[in-house]
Amino acid sequence: MEHFRPFADGVLSLLLLVATMVHTPFLFAQQTSPIVVEESTSVTSVGPRTEAFIPPAEEDSAATIEDQYQIQILQQEVMQLRGLVEELTYRLNRMRDTQDDRYLELDARFQGMDTKLNNLSLPAEPAPVDVDPVTVVPSAVDIQDEKTMYATAQELIRNRQYDLAISQLKAVINQHPDGVYAPNAYYWLGEVYQAKPDPDLEGARQALEQVIQFFPEHRKVPDAAYKLGHVYNLLGDCDRARDLLEQVIELHRGKSVATLSESYLRDKINCEAD
Repeated sequence: MEHFRPFADGVLSLLLLVATMVHTPFLFAQQTSPIVVEESTSVTSVGPRTEAFIPPAEEDSAATIEDQYQIQILQQEVMQLRGLVEELTYRLNRMRDTQDDRYLELDARFQGMDTKLNNLSLPAEPAPVDVDPVTVVPSAVDIQDEKTMYATAQELIRNRQYDLAISQLKAVINQHPDGVYAPNAYYWLGEVYQAKPDPDLEGARQALEQVIQFFPEHRKVPDAAYKLGHVYNLLGDCDRARDLLEQVIELHRGKSVATLSESYLRDKINCEAD
């Protein structure tokens, strides 16, 4: 029995401890729980309520970046196209200027050849006995003066000084109405009237008509007729323009002026629309 007493005392102590835990659960929990739980009624509001930040979805963000990239590419392409257009416009203007200069130079060469041929074709006539042979010198001087005046007019045309060129061409015609450069002066007068920033189409028409009417055998007649077709079309006389261009095509078939007339007649003349 003495050996059983310690054991009984131990069991009794254990039963008392269990009984204490059953009757006082709240106190036991307070003593043993390491977590502090606050009641909802004890929370107080400190400031305005703010919603939590929700980051955008990864797909939306990727789509936005892709759109911005595409816009940047399009902007770069537009800038490149603008630069290309400006470069092409500059080259076209240079080509036009070069073409005009070459045409003027070629015209001057042909005119010089015509002058030489005319001088060679004229038979030498014996001077009368009572006429001093020195009297032929003023004629040569007049031709030289006419050539100088015409060359000055061509230089003014090259420099786009159209008003001064018109005055110079008129001086060539007035001082040498029957000179070797008169047909060319009338032709270029028509060209300059049309090329001015404020074109004088009626002045161009009159000048080009002079070449056709008064110098029908001159080599400038086909070009004058072709340009006159342009002028009549711009003046609104479609029928007259068409007739002139068709005449050029018929009379000068195989030449460049006929090809130009065909192109202009096909692309620019449409009398049925009037």
